[in-house]
Amino acid sequence: MIESDIADFDLARSRARIRAALDGVITIDAEGIVVEWNPAAERIFGYSADEAVGRIMADLIVPPAMHAGHRDGMARYLASGEGRVLDQRLEMPAITADGREITIELTITSFTAGGEQWFTGWARDITDLKRTEHALAVSEQRFQAVVEHSSDVITIIDRDGNWLYTSQAGTRLTGYPKGFDPEGGIFSLLHPEDTGLALQTLQEVMAGTRGPDEPVELRIIDADGKTLRFETVGVNMLDNPAVEGVVLHARDVTERHAAEAELGLRTQQLAGVLGSIQLGVLVEDRRRHVAVVNDAFTKMFSTPVTAGELVGADCAAMAEQVKDFFLDPARFVEGIDRCIAGRAPVSEEVTLADGRVLERDYLPVLSEAGDIDGHIWMYRDVTDRKRAEEEREHMLEAERLARRSIEASQAVLEVQNRSLRELDRLKDEVVATVSHELRTPLSSIVSFGELLDDVQVGPLNDEQQEFVTTIRRNADRLIRVVNDLLLLARLESDTIALAYEPVDLADMARSVVAAYQPMAEEKGIALAIAGGSGPSGLADRERLEQVVSNLVTNAIKFTPPGGQVAVGVREIGSSHCIEVTDTGIGIPADEQEELFQRFFRASNAREATIPGTGLGLAVCHAIVRLHAGQIDVHSTEGEGSTFRVIIPAH
Repeated sequence: MIESDIADFDLARSRARIRAALDGVITIDAEGIVVEWNPAAERIFGYSADEAVGRIMADLIVPPAMHAGHRDGMARYLASGEGRVLDQRLEMPAITADGREITIELTITSFTAGGEQWFTGWARDITDLKRTEHALAVSEQRFQAVVEHSSDVITIIDRDGNWLYTSQAGTRLTGYPKGFDPEGGIFSLLHPEDTGLALQTLQEVMAGTRGPDEPVELRIIDADGKTLRFETVGVNMLDNPAVEGVVLHARDVTERHAAEAELGLRTQQLAGVLGSIQLGVLVEDRRRHVAVVNDAFTKMFSTPVTAGELVGADCAAMAEQVKDFFLDPARFVEGIDRCIAGRAPVSEEVTLADGRVLERDYLPVLSEAGDIDGHIWMYRDVTDRKRAEEEREHMLEAERLARRSIEASQAVLEVQNRSLRELDRLKDEVVATVSHELRTPLSSIVSFGELLDDVQVGPLNDEQQEFVTTIRRNADRLIRVVNDLLLLARLESDTIALAYEPVDLADMARSVVAAYQPMAEEKGIALAIAGGSGPSGLADRERLEQVVSNLVTNAIKFTPPGGQVAVGVREIGSSHCIEVTDTGIGIPADEQEELFQRFFRASNAREATIPGTGLGLAVCHAIVRLHAGQIDVHSTEGEGSTFRVIIPAH
């Protein structure tokens, strides 16, 4: 009886412990039927003890995908006593009453009681723990990924400079293998000149007197012996149990340093170029601070500081300071803002308060991405050019006014010329009419003069004979004048057709010279033909001979006794030339252009009372023109003249 009571007491105490256990305790028989389900199991899986006891445990909490494995494991254990999952701490998924999948930590034991095989599982819900572990693992992976793939070198050293950790960037940039730890730690890799600076910086970081916003540039000797430059900041984490070191963030600035050095050289070269030009040039960086400025700019605006002292100055503030130099200060400042906002080249003029005019060119400096990297301003003094343009405009306006005046005058002259042409036509008409009307009575006078001179009419005394001779001489002269006028009228009206025939020009010239030889000898003038044979050509012999005769008689008439007259014929290119040269009184230079006009006589001929009508040369000019030729004169007053007739050879 006492033994039975003790057994009942032990059983009751065991059940009490199971009910009070924090882990879920589940006991099943060999068929997998739940025989015990404690309160912790109720909390973990959501089934009450009444709902769970008597049901197959696998149907309650084992995921469907694991049912077959669960059955096979129990069968194998019952058949062979081999249980690979017994007495081990396992992590596995489980299903709750509401269908959620959770992760449990499970330990399974087996025992025999009353000749039956029993299994008890101790289950603990570790879902939150696993989620936390997963989150920590993901966070760790992310941290490792960020650190290992960072372009910056992240290094952890202890207070003595010994290496604790270096990110992948350190290996990639320096060429040293992962885990490389030379004697002397990180300081052994420093450029000898930077060791003292590095030690001082480490001490300041550990002492808290240098913060992460105060970088220092250090030189590292890489595995190939090349010098690299790193911009480095340190963070003291010696008291952080997860780190226990000083974290160094180092950025490779070797290329930037080289670029800055190159930029400095280029800037010096640019400054040299800018210093040699007259343009005022100002270059701003993206923050609108002066990057480059030349002396011409400071002189142009009379700045109280040098170009070198302006570098780094705030351009917006500087514009406010110099705006009063301009005629319209507000417009000057607004123009700068407008140019920058437009992001495009601009060329415009600005006027200074002292009257000077500047041409301002703006150029934005754009990066490959299209962002503004800076601004270039160029000023040139165009005051003189503007004044010249204004003067030119005034001159052009004066020219336009003069042109309009000339055009008006030309219109008046055209009206006057039309009137003169009409008068000239009427004059020609009158001359032709008068000449025609004079010809008949003159012919009668000549005829009656001849009759009076005829002895058959009756003898005349000496005085009467002199009168008749004078009448006949003057009548002949008038007839020649009338004939010349009528011929000239016909020539100028193109009513005469030339009778072209082969003409030996030299022979024709000799004939003219022979005809007027007595006239020349009578005056004591040597008349000769120059040269021998000459060219032949097609011409109207009668008219051309009239031209040469007029020129020869004029030469004899205007040459004093003892002078010379020469007639020559020659070829000039594809033309024939007839020249008559004399040593006469010549023609004033300012009158030679009018020489071939009708009725024109040179002033020195009139003063010498040499008779003439002024028609002979006009007739010559008209005949030569009909031959498609030209006639000109070369004369020096008091020395003589040369008349030249040129006609085509064909």
